[in-house]
Amino acid sequence: MPPDGIVVDRSANTLHISRTYPAAVERVWRAWTDAEAITRWWGPEGWAATVYEMDVRPGGRWRFEIAPADASAAPVRSIATYTTVVDHRELAYDDVFADAAWQPDGSGTFPTSVTFTSTGNGCTVSVAARFPDGQALQRAVELQMADGYAEALDRLGNLLDGPSSTSEGETLMSELSTVTSADGTTIAYRMTGSGPAIIVVSNVAEDHTGVAGVAEALSKDFTVISFDRRGRGASGDPQPYDPAREIDDIAALIEVAGGSTALAGGSGGCGLTLDAASALGDKVTGLYLYEPPFIVDDSRSPAPAGYVEHQEALVAAGRRSEAVEYFMTEMIGVPAEYLPAMKQDPSWETMVKYAHTYAYDGQIMRGLQDGKPLPADRWSIEAPIAVAVGGNGEAFIRAGAGALAAILPNVTVLTLAGQDHSAFWMAPEPVAEQVRAFLLG
Repeated sequence: MPPDGIVVDRSANTLHISRTYPAAVERVWRAWTDAEAITRWWGPEGWAATVYEMDVRPGGRWRFEIAPADASAAPVRSIATYTTVVDHRELAYDDVFADAAWQPDGSGTFPTSVTFTSTGNGCTVSVAARFPDGQALQRAVELQMADGYAEALDRLGNLLDGPSSTSEGETLMSELSTVTSADGTTIAYRMTGSGPAIIVVSNVAEDHTGVAGVAEALSKDFTVISFDRRGRGASGDPQPYDPAREIDDIAALIEVAGGSTALAGGSGGCGLTLDAASALGDKVTGLYLYEPPFIVDDSRSPAPAGYVEHQEALVAAGRRSEAVEYFMTEMIGVPAEYLPAMKQDPSWETMVKYAHTYAYDGQIMRGLQDGKPLPADRWSIEAPIAVAVGGNGEAFIRAGAGALAAILPNVTVLTLAGQDHSAFWMAPEPVAEQVRAFLLG
């Protein structure tokens, strides 16, 4: 097959389409695997795509709709179930058309594979879509399915090749750099500012954009690295998940930063931040932790027994929104009657997208939210640590901060007046000012 060509292979009932882009494999891969990015180019010219679900892992689903902007045709709905995911190399999925109720319409299953091949200065994408029989293939030809694919790949090319601008799509596709972690996983990161280095560790169910506010505020005085933790955004997510690999990811980012850096995290991100600092020794020059949610006494209920296993089961069953509900009600303690309003906020869909990370962070936080004293032998950290609590925060958070100060040698407990648990995200300037004062003096 020639480059950038379309081939109808009637002997194998398969459509082959290929396209080469002058862009790194990592960017092209992200365009295919990030729910927000793919909506910017998926579908024929003049059509808009809406992604309702995208869980890029074997067994995960990609549920989407494409519709013409002028409403000249009915929307087309599809459900793709991933069968193969090889980071930055191959995607394979079984595609079915769906009716308005998101049930298969009975027209059959169309196995599709997409390969990503580095060309040295670019990336070749090769798509192979197989059909059940010659009749189905002919129907696809008559419906100009191959032309629609080709137009979509043209749209992707325009997005990847377009001149630098401030358009949202181009920013989305180009703002991140990547580094390869010890196990070969690509970790996407953003570096801003200048000065001493600091890595901001994001929380559960968010990518690097979740900490964009505090990263920007810190960039006035620091070289700031924010990153997509594995399983989030443009970073890889090989299975099975292992919390130790996240420490490797931070080690790789420290090398990007020049070999040593401070770390900062808020809420659930504090567990990984502490584990990384303990494992990486003098590569970590200082820590700032905002309201680590340790539960060390009976001032509130502990984490539910079997929390990680329950979250894994919900996600495996495709019940990702229920996984968010479970986290909110059983871990955070949000009253169930608040959930309908929370689901109207766009942040809910982000949490659904990253629902698998509840089990990830649940593994990291094991032993830290059981209503028992913190383990005295988990961390060995010589770097100075600031544990900040909000002046309007909850009592169990203050108890956890005090417990950490009791088992580590160089901990300072700070109070951020007038703030609560959300300050790391909602009040980045006062948080950054406290970080500056602690780490820079």
